Amino acid sequence: MENESRAGENAQPRRGADGRRYSSTRERVLREVEARGSASLADLVAATGLHENTLREHLERLRQDGRLRRVRAEVRGRGRPAWRWSAPPADAIDPYAGLALALADSLAATAPDPVGIARAAGEQWGDRIAAQHPDAIGAPRTIVLDVMREQGFAPDDEGAEILLHRCPLLAAAARRADVVCAVHEGMIAGILRSRDATADATLLPFHTDGACALRIRTAS
Repeated sequence: MENESRAGENAQPRRGADGRRYSSTRERVLREVEARGSASLADLVAATGLHENTLREHLERLRQDGRLRRVRAEVRGRGRPAWRWSAPPADAIDPYAGLALALADSLAATAPDPVGIARAAGEQWGDRIAAQHPDAIGAPRTIVLDVMREQGFAPDDEGAEILLHRCPLLAAAARRADVVCAVHEGMIAGILRSRDATADATLLPFHTDGACALRIRTAS
């Protein structure tokens, strides 16, 4: 199966580290580099017709997101060599995301109920996380918010929902949201149930532009 970084022209734009989908222009720049394997700024100006400054902005953002790498071109003659841009494989963007994706793919291919097993594993993980915070005080929702901040999800409590603006395993979640997000949903449920046996959680992947939505149910 081709990885996400080699998505076809008809695929939806991918997401940055903040969870927001790329503009059509940024996605076009990324695909142009991927198609070439390696490209200079001059190559991309000629291919896209975009201004150099516009391209630099897109390329730098893609680099910050881990989508592109830049290296100095070979020295030819005098002067400082230019940068060249290339795209790493999807599983090289984040080694932990690559591991999570490999495990999720394996589970999806071999387990009779991969989502259910993933959620159950997440609940056990959440229970262990909760055990590491024995002195945490406050309502279960407050404890979940604290843990999600520690885990790098950048939660924002909106009352009816908690919006998660980041995902530490975004590259894996974008490919296997069913399994990866089930683990995270179970983790949250496990944390909740360590304080309230009747509590539960529902995680809605990419529910709003740039964020996943978390809904918590408790007896109180």
